[in-house]
Amino acid sequence: MLTLTGITLKSGRKTWLKDVSFTAQARRITGIVGPRGSGKTELARVIMGLVEPDSGTVTLEGHELGYGDRQNFGYLPAERGGYPSMKVLEQIVYFARLHGMTMGAAERNAVTLLARLDLSDRAYAPLSHLSGTEVARVDIAAILAADPDVVVLDEPFDGLDAASAEKVFDLLRDHADSGVPVVFTSDSWDLTQAAADDIIVLSHGAIAQQGTLDELRADHRSYRVDFADESAATAAEAHLAASPGVTSVRRTGTRVLVEAADVDSAGAAVSGLPGLRGFTTVEPSLAELFKEKV
Repeated sequence: MLTLTGITLKSGRKTWLKDVSFTAQARRITGIVGPRGSGKTELARVIMGLVEPDSGTVTLEGHELGYGDRQNFGYLPAERGGYPSMKVLEQIVYFARLHGMTMGAAERNAVTLLARLDLSDRAYAPLSHLSGTEVARVDIAAILAADPDVVVLDEPFDGLDAASAEKVFDLLRDHADSGVPVVFTSDSWDLTQAAADDIIVLSHGAIAQQGTLDELRADHRSYRVDFADESAATAAEAHLAASPGVTSVRRTGTRVLVEAADVDSAGAAVSGLPGLRGFTTVEPSLAELFKEKV
């Protein structure tokens, strides 16, 4: 497992990271999500040892990482780079070889990854001849070809269409299942919800909340209340907002979405309201939980 403890990073008067602590478990995918400027890229760079934090440690299996300890980490930076004139297969093999992999193993992995990413027919094309989404897939293949011990990906879904993102999800899942921690950053709430086992919500350089999606939802219980007409929903909105245990109320037409401490509080708040037609527990998305709060 990869563990960050008390990571703080400053530059002049700017504090990029504030006492960030979490563990990325082997065989699990950890997604770090937050808006742009929340410190995600800086956190990825700290993990990779590219910047030295002002305080805190990064450890792998209990061993504090120092210079030279990340040689078999796979890293996709936010700033993509490649060799436009190099053929796709050659490029993937080249990056795998940089990690010490034999030529034969590198070629086998590259061929397998290209097939998984529907790029077999592009293996001998120069990178410059590929579309943007194809190049993004090649970037992922180049990171995974060396069978890294830890995978750190900064905004890996940038440039991917929906079908390509699904293929990348599958690859990351397989790599995590092989026994390594996989960590990615993203500003996409939906993609993070789809891909991550464990979620770190980052806001202004600090962790706002962390856990599995079910654990995050447990602190934000939502209920859908349907009314016969819009006037009944409008009248109920003010009543619900003032009810004990209710923390948030949002109305859309004849439907009111209520956040409450528990189902008993929500049920008591809606009981007996004129025009009530339905009361249902809903599972909020990650975006609904946090997008407006960070």
